[in-house]
Amino acid sequence: MKEYFFSIILPVYNRAAFLKKSIESVLAQTYTHYELIVVDDGSTDEGGEIVQSLIHQHPDKKIRYYYKENGERGAARNYGAEKALGEILNFFDSDDVLYPNHLKEANTLLNTHTKALWFHLAYDLKNEQLEPLGQGPVFNEAPNRLLISGNLLSCNGVFMEKGLFFKTRFNENRVLAGLEDWELWLRLSAREPLCYSNTVTSSIIQHEDRSVLNKNPEKLIQRVGLLMQLVEQNPALRAFMQKDFIRFKCSCTSYLSLHLALMKDQKKPALQFLFKSLAMRPAFVFERRFYAILKHLF
Repeated sequence: MKEYFFSIILPVYNRAAFLKKSIESVLAQTYTHYELIVVDDGSTDEGGEIVQSLIHQHPDKKIRYYYKENGERGAARNYGAEKALGEILNFFDSDDVLYPNHLKEANTLLNTHTKALWFHLAYDLKNEQLEPLGQGPVFNEAPNRLLISGNLLSCNGVFMEKGLFFKTRFNENRVLAGLEDWELWLRLSAREPLCYSNTVTSSIIQHEDRSVLNKNPEKLIQRVGLLMQLVEQNPALRAFMQKDFIRFKCSCTSYLSLHLALMKDQKKPALQFLFKSLAMRPAFVFERRFYAILKHLF
């Protein structure tokens, strides 16, 4: 069996409370042919000291630490990829954890599907006390078209061949930050089949400070609007989506509705975006997100 060399790229910005546990989960991998690249995206907390301490404690591990001016996570991931020595890249969020089988499962998949240029390993969800909250999606088919309806992937679970990454890269527009991963997955889906394994190898830790739980309604609306604009103006994506472009737009507007409904003072715009979603796609009334929005609205 071939042993692939992996570069795990971990961007971090003021996540000192989670960083040690996250890095230690990387260092606990049963598969050892990897490097860890920590990109500090302009943090003002003690995260850098935590990383340097772990480097000192684990001289046998290949850990590299870089500090750069804040540019948001898309820019930090791209920066880390430019420093990577591995042939396969994996992007890991600084507040999550990997299970010891993460890289071993990735290497097994690559030896089974030798032509896979990008793939995804399954994940679960836990709270800060590492108590289980649920499991991510289970795929029974290539997920490419499923991604039109929403971002079903975790960064932790996505691996890709370095050459493919440098043909695509994360969008570094700060306005898009928080949806830059979905935008990249969509562009990749339009050009390459996504391989997958339903073996769980990582955990998304749910906490109040997760960046996806945006509490600024104006920035949230701008972010989703930019995503829809980027997709609409991309001929390859429009050709990939075809008639499902309406489904994508409905997913975006309902995403807005749900996140605004979670904010105490944004019920009216949440309701407006809910009506827009239904006008685009009446069948949305039968989906779980519709009822989740209603639950938070009333």
